[in-house]
Amino acid sequence: MKRREFLATSILAGGASVVPAFSQELSQMYYEFSRYQIVNNAGKIKFENYWEQAAIPALNRLGIQPVGLLQSKYGSHGLDYYVLVPHPSLDSFVTVWENVAADAEYQSLQDFIDQPMTEPLYYRCQTSLLRAFAELPTIEIAPHIRNAKGRLFEMRIYESHNRHTAKLKVEMFNQGGEIALFRETGLNPVLFGETLAGDRMPNLTYMLGFASIEERDKAWQAFGGSEAWATMRVNPRYADTVSSVTDIILSPAACSQI
Repeated sequence: MKRREFLATSILAGGASVVPAFSQELSQMYYEFSRYQIVNNAGKIKFENYWEQAAIPALNRLGIQPVGLLQSKYGSHGLDYYVLVPHPSLDSFVTVWENVAADAEYQSLQDFIDQPMTEPLYYRCQTSLLRAFAELPTIEIAPHIRNAKGRLFEMRIYESHNRHTAKLKVEMFNQGGEIALFRETGLNPVLFGETLAGDRMPNLTYMLGFASIEERDKAWQAFGGSEAWATMRVNPRYADTVSSVTDIILSPAACSQI
């Protein structure tokens, strides 16, 4: 029986051309996706300042970009932040934070680094490692989303009941044409990643970007009503590949690079 956990709902859509966020050759990226639990509302400002003034600049100096800093927009997870750090290789994932710690400019910001136990920057952090899909090997951001003042992102996590069905769902997005259909119907793909390590495995995570809630709703309506989806959803090869769906609407912080 499928369980759908909607931690939020709403945002935009639109087709337009997309711009890969990485200028290098389009090999499959790795994504470090972290959920930070903030202690209280007062801590949100301190947390965002840390990323804006210390962490993101240090990551950028190492060639890591774009870094996303996104906050849950609705529901009971209002104090949660999600941080997306893209990596060109597994070695980058393993070494990046050691290299950040060794950065001279980063080291100079001791007010951020040496937080006392009584005033932590965040309460807890959970991190997943994702590998980008072959059909969407790097982050893409449609130009109309990049410049939209009220841009929002929709993150969906699809859990499967075993590794075999999880692989089939990845196949459905890639070779099965579901990502292509997303593009056609105005659901703007930002990233798709298969979780290699993390919570609630096996699962995959994808993110869509929109310029308004009206655009988002219109696109999902177009997708759900398309003949291609009507055919795709009843393909027996992809039956029962998703056992749980988590849907989270995210709003970018001012310093977010997506």
